Amino acid sequence: MKRIGIHGVLVVGFFMALGALAWAAEHGPGGSDESSDSAGTNVALGAKYTLWPAPNYVHCTDPDDAIQLTDGHTTTGYFWTQTSTVGWSSAAYVVITVDLGRLQPISGVSFNTAAGVAQVTWPATIQILTSDDGQIYHNAGDLVELDRQAHGPFPDGYAIRRLATDRLQTRGRYVRFVAIPPAGGSYLFVDEVEVFRGSEDLLSQPPAGEVVGEVADLFIQWRSRSALSQRFQNDVSAFEARLREAVLSDEAVRTRLLDRLDQVRAALDPAAVQVDGSFRAVLPLNQPHRQLFQLQAELWRAMGHAPLVVAGAQPWDPLDPFASPEGSAEDEVRVHTMRGEYRAAAVNVYNATAEPITALLSFEGLPDRIISDGVTVYQVDWTDTGRGVPVAAALMEASRSDQGWMIHVPAGLVRQVWLNFHVPRGEASGLAGLYEGRIVLSNSDAEPARKVPLRLNVYPIDFPETTTLLLGGWSYTNGRGSYGITPDNRAALVRHLQQRYVNAPWATRSVLMNYQFSPDDPDRIDLNTEELDAWLAEWPDARRYMVFLAIGNYSGASRAGFAGAALGSPEFDRRVGTWISAWVRHLRAKGIEPDRLGLLIHDEPHEGSEIEPLIAWSRAIRAAEPDVRLWLDPAYRQPSKAPPEVFEYSDVLCPNRPMWIAGGEAFADFYRDQQQRGKELQLYSCSGPARLLDPYAYYRLQAWQCWREGATGTFFWAFGDNSGASSWNEYLARSGPYTPLMLDDTRVVPGKQMEAIRESVQDYETLQMLQQKIQRAEQIDGNDPAVVSDRQWLSAAVAQVLDADGVTKMDWHEPKDRSLADTVRAGVLQRLVADDP
Repeated sequence: MKRIGIHGVLVVGFFMALGALAWAAEHGPGGSDESSDSAGTNVALGAKYTLWPAPNYVHCTDPDDAIQLTDGHTTTGYFWTQTSTVGWSSAAYVVITVDLGRLQPISGVSFNTAAGVAQVTWPATIQILTSDDGQIYHNAGDLVELDRQAHGPFPDGYAIRRLATDRLQTRGRYVRFVAIPPAGGSYLFVDEVEVFRGSEDLLSQPPAGEVVGEVADLFIQWRSRSALSQRFQNDVSAFEARLREAVLSDEAVRTRLLDRLDQVRAALDPAAVQVDGSFRAVLPLNQPHRQLFQLQAELWRAMGHAPLVVAGAQPWDPLDPFASPEGSAEDEVRVHTMRGEYRAAAVNVYNATAEPITALLSFEGLPDRIISDGVTVYQVDWTDTGRGVPVAAALMEASRSDQGWMIHVPAGLVRQVWLNFHVPRGEASGLAGLYEGRIVLSNSDAEPARKVPLRLNVYPIDFPETTTLLLGGWSYTNGRGSYGITPDNRAALVRHLQQRYVNAPWATRSVLMNYQFSPDDPDRIDLNTEELDAWLAEWPDARRYMVFLAIGNYSGASRAGFAGAALGSPEFDRRVGTWISAWVRHLRAKGIEPDRLGLLIHDEPHEGSEIEPLIAWSRAIRAAEPDVRLWLDPAYRQPSKAPPEVFEYSDVLCPNRPMWIAGGEAFADFYRDQQQRGKELQLYSCSGPARLLDPYAYYRLQAWQCWREGATGTFFWAFGDNSGASSWNEYLARSGPYTPLMLDDTRVVPGKQMEAIRESVQDYETLQMLQQKIQRAEQIDGNDPAVVSDRQWLSAAVAQVLDADGVTKMDWHEPKDRSLADTVRAGVLQRLVADDP
């Protein structure tokens, strides 16, 4: 499983690319075709170079990658589809070492690249290193920063840009370009590098810049400093804009704050931040950053805001760290819930005092049983992301005392408090009805206490203990774990996922590939079931067990055959049949029927995929064990033009939901037709970075679309994929990250995106409950006006949610009404408790 490849959208911005070529030609020191070594000459022309790692982007990698970067030619047309370009996918960083042949004075360099569309991002930093001997290197500077100073920020949208500087004053025979993508950036492309000769006197001067060590050791520092620099610059600019536009009665306040802002700006030095394995990108990041928000608190006071402002909030809306206090204590928080389900609410707390405070949160007007057992309180931490967009998504459980919950509120930075209501099941609890209470926050320095009205409507229905919708996310908790799963966090992750209704867990192929055929009898096979049995024991209540056999993936497929038998041969069919039947017998012995085993053979087959291995494996498995569910996530943009065998041999079709939305009715109708032919329909999504995806539109509404389309499962890539970095420091992520929760090597912390998934499963179940009630009533009298009204209302209500403005835009910061799902759900609950007609 991987996200949809960038080649699927290469037609976007072609004409922008042509314009970008002209733009790039106007910037930076121009190269020279002179053969002499005069000042300004490109002394890298025709030079030899080495590349690490080897280029691997399929659409431009070719043998000429070894000569193209210094051949004097640049790419025309769309950058990363041309073989004149050198490209990398999923590289943490790239090192290009140019040998100039002899010691040269150096005044500048250039690096021709492109980005701005299809998940291709601009480099975060390109460190320029020079060496006389190829052993000891000096850091001459960051080309990205030098280019930005000379030519401005990167353009929006697709562009080709020649990053260039003429401000170097150094020397060397070897020049290294260490290009580092931003955290989560998956691609790097370049088609030409240049090194410009400086004045002769540079040869008699020491090389400029400090001596640096191994690139691998410095990667963490360089990427982190680049991200921190961006964070500090963006935050200073954001606050300055708010300060300049603020309505103030005393202009002297604005002048004073602007002067102090200059002092904070000077103190915000990325190099002063200690970046090591314990670093967490939690805002505020250090003391000068904290002082920036203290300036914002002072601005709030000057604008007339109270020392402590508390207001009800829409829990799924994004927060702005530089927004002024909005709302008031009169904003009512409303929660509609069944007993036994989990439902979220939120309040925002603004501290306009000069220092952080610790506020006490408590409730008034709620039954003691709900306060003691039916609510969990979290304070939401701000974390920076690899894309430089801070988000408030990490839910840290608040410490509790006899008086209430302790909430730490920094000065000048909004703190959201997240309330998770989970009213105990059972009529015996006596918990049902409308409770009108208050959320109370108090602090000795900000009296009186702030109270926000709370209306908690507990419906006299118990939420089912077993849910209908299948939910999974390539969790891969088997064996030693995969991606961000470690022996130290695996048990906690499994518990976390089970508490959020994950009932279709995934395992890698190793759970089924530990076997030994008898050398004398190809129908005899011995299985090593240890890994499978351990995984099954972790998930005793799963409704379906999903296994990725990895015969093929987005990049290609294996034709290796099986157990010595050639792919597609009669012996292959026989051995695959023996193998799968042996596993089915083992599962049956454990009380697991074969239709609870789902197999993904080839991940995301798409236009151009080799499908023969997929068909061969599917045919052999179905012939031997037709009840095993063959599960497929086809990624064809025009599925009607795909080979029909791809769909013929699949029992479950799980198309990509964003592709479904983009593909329009033709795409949807194809899969609806497959559904009519007996295929089970499910939906999955695999976009990233997860922290920037809308918990409401991307995560929560997928289950609503499942319900409308009659789909039986919802899947997300991927619960454990933190892209090789702690969720608390995404600066070091290789790509994505994709996990919807907060994951590091030892700990699992709830995240808003994962909480939205849990609520989506509950939403689906709630819709199912009303539909089943309607169906029961229809069996009595399908023409009863009340029954007809409920049926029409339910269809229209779901359409109101899914067809609302903005909900097909998956970026969290896209504006939209995120209250509609809860409004409709409240209507569903009211109809559930109404007397049957």
